[in-house]
Amino acid sequence: MGFLTMASVGLLQASESSEWAQSLNGQWHFTTNADAVTWGSINVPGNWSTLPADSTYKGKGWYRREFVASTDWSGKHIRLKFDAVYHDATVTLNGKELGSHSGGYTPFEFDVTDVVKLGATNSVTVCADSTYRRGAWWHWGGISRSVTLIANDDARIVWQHIRSEPELQAGTAKIFVRYKLANAGAKPVEVSLASTIDGMPEGAPAKTVSVPADGAIEVDAETTLPKSRVRFWDFDHPNLYRLTTQLSSGGKIVHEQSDRFGIRKVEVTQDSLLLNGERVRLCGYNRVSDSRKFGNTEPDELVKSDVDMMKRANGNLSRLMHFPQAPNLLDYLDEKGMMIWCEIPVWGGDDSFLTNNDLSLPRQWMREMIERDYNHPCIIGWSVGNELRNHFNYVSNLMAYTRTFDPHRIVTHVSNSGASGHATRTNDPITISPITLYNTYSYSKNTATILHGKWPEKPIFFSEFGIKQFGGSLDSRINGLEEMYRLATQGNPYVIGVSLWTFNDYRSDYPGTPPSGNREWGIVTEDRHPKAAYAQMRKLFSPVHSLTVANGMIRLEPRGADEIPSFKLRGYKLKWDGGEIALPDLMPGDSVWTKKTLLKPGAVVSLFTPTGYAVADSE
Repeated sequence: MGFLTMASVGLLQASESSEWAQSLNGQWHFTTNADAVTWGSINVPGNWSTLPADSTYKGKGWYRREFVASTDWSGKHIRLKFDAVYHDATVTLNGKELGSHSGGYTPFEFDVTDVVKLGATNSVTVCADSTYRRGAWWHWGGISRSVTLIANDDARIVWQHIRSEPELQAGTAKIFVRYKLANAGAKPVEVSLASTIDGMPEGAPAKTVSVPADGAIEVDAETTLPKSRVRFWDFDHPNLYRLTTQLSSGGKIVHEQSDRFGIRKVEVTQDSLLLNGERVRLCGYNRVSDSRKFGNTEPDELVKSDVDMMKRANGNLSRLMHFPQAPNLLDYLDEKGMMIWCEIPVWGGDDSFLTNNDLSLPRQWMREMIERDYNHPCIIGWSVGNELRNHFNYVSNLMAYTRTFDPHRIVTHVSNSGASGHATRTNDPITISPITLYNTYSYSKNTATILHGKWPEKPIFFSEFGIKQFGGSLDSRINGLEEMYRLATQGNPYVIGVSLWTFNDYRSDYPGTPPSGNREWGIVTEDRHPKAAYAQMRKLFSPVHSLTVANGMIRLEPRGADEIPSFKLRGYKLKWDGGEIALPDLMPGDSVWTKKTLLKPGAVVSLFTPTGYAVADSE
């Protein structure tokens, strides 16, 4: 099927809106006692653990609110959508139980067409159960993402998954789109699709397809962007496109969906990560979705501040956290340039998923995550779990299942046992993973050597790297980390990067948590004040070996080809009070770059990325 153009639907008349939405965010009634006569109040999105009275409560909490649905929605199909509820949710509308969902980080919805009352008061109740726990982070209970009432005509676009395949030599790119179309009507319906990229039509005429009654189909399309239209996405040049699709039926546009995507190519070899054909060795930070003020609700102000701080500290590649990330966080990673592996919350050696054959929940979590997050260029791979034991069959099954939804990204798992004596090529699933993601906190010079000896065909990324909790005060540093870092990376070209655990301190009641109630691994405090460790890591992860100023001479030494980090500096600038210089492209291993210029005594020269982050300062 060719790609779809707006020109083919020029005679159609668009309706006033192709989708109607009513936010149910705001104040809800709340209680931890379903029999209580008087309920309190809570904001949605929100977590009850941020409320003083319920700050340590774990268990079931009940939410309730009333709303009026518009009479203009008569004849439409209406859905009640929850973007996330932690962890197990049961939803009732007007006294009728709609159903349940298990999983605290991904969206779910119910068809409420026959239950909702138009033009009258409706009452919705949600029972959220926070009992489920994995990992050392605090399990923030409640409705943590938006709640929306949505109305559509019979036919709609459920999702559109956009994939690019760039031809690096030619500079062109193929764009593939898979659409899932649904029909809630009692009869089959003929529809036409029309897509544009950044408002510019590409390719062949639209195709008409039939969607079965009360059913769904998937439709494929593709086109090729010429070299003049291709701008690659990477961590320093996060170029984005927008694909907008209109669905038409019976002479009018009945639904529209718009999604961003990026054009980039990620490859792994036995000793390299290649991004758009270039070898890159990168650093990053794990980040826990946690704030005493916001819980895990991830408002824009927190997300943007955290990402900006990580980028200024040279964070470009990470496995951020052990569960699906908030959509607005992924959006900002796309915009600012950071590559991540996304993971489902299967963690540890005693998880029942590893000891029985019921994989329905992890499969559900993976499917929901991929369906929602497929289009984000920041996501370069999926992980099926973290620090598992007796896990070969589980990893093998979940990796195969994941590839049925996305066969084009890296699919892997995170290990902390591959270097042990009992792990071999026959019993450890690193053997069937395309890359070794490995967590280490007691690094010796042999760890990378042992892993490479067992799996010489796999590059290694240290997905969690640290020594111990090092303190919550602002003067806290990670003593000994530079030596640990040198042992892990120096002389090991197959180690492609390191991600520190963690960016931020985070609330926890896990054994070994200090009296502060926070796990004190972060380079910033729980309320995001930089520790001394922030400057320490920013320097360690600097993209240049050194930047100095002496007698008006600026001297910049690029990283060596096998240092971490190391990558091509393209579009970088030097700035100081009163001036700036655009740097030429500098490759790892290039000779020292110098420039004589007029500088005030004591002037500090800073290195800026193309996205505007100051990532190194003159010494």
